[in-house]
Amino acid sequence: MIIYTLCDPNALKLEQEGYGYVVDSIGSLGGVVPYTAYNTRKSYLQNHQEDLKGFVKSIQKGLDYVHGHTDEEVAKVILNEFPDTSLNDLTKMVKRYRDIDAWFKTTYIEEDDFNHIMEIMEAAGELEKKAPFKKLVDNSFSLK
Repeated sequence: MIIYTLCDPNALKLEQEGYGYVVDSIGSLGGVVPYTAYNTRKSYLQNHQEDLKGFVKSIQKGLDYVHGHTDEEVAKVILNEFPDTSLNDLTKMVKRYRDIDAWFKTTYIEEDDFNHIMEIMEAAGELEKKAPFKKLVDNSFSLK
């Protein structure tokens, strides 16, 4: 048996072609991991507060949309981002993400979750020194 780590749509395609099947999701096994983050310079943060509030508000609006709509509705909205994927397949992929609760409800990053991703990076040998949460994460624009 050979085990691979694949992201969708590749994992779904492999299943459909009969070459394997998805056993589980790393997302469901790894716990809460805020792996998508946005960064900016401190000076930009200080001088462009309204722009950043709007940006965070837009991300939150997207999260609210995902949580307030069906898998197919979400798939229809993002379909153009996956030109080689059918609506049916994309709907299945959205369902997989929903089933493992992959989408956060808010843009707020908890300190424990921040520390968890650093533990993962340390275990993989990709992090030499832990970063200080209070210096790197600004949740002032996020809803908790």
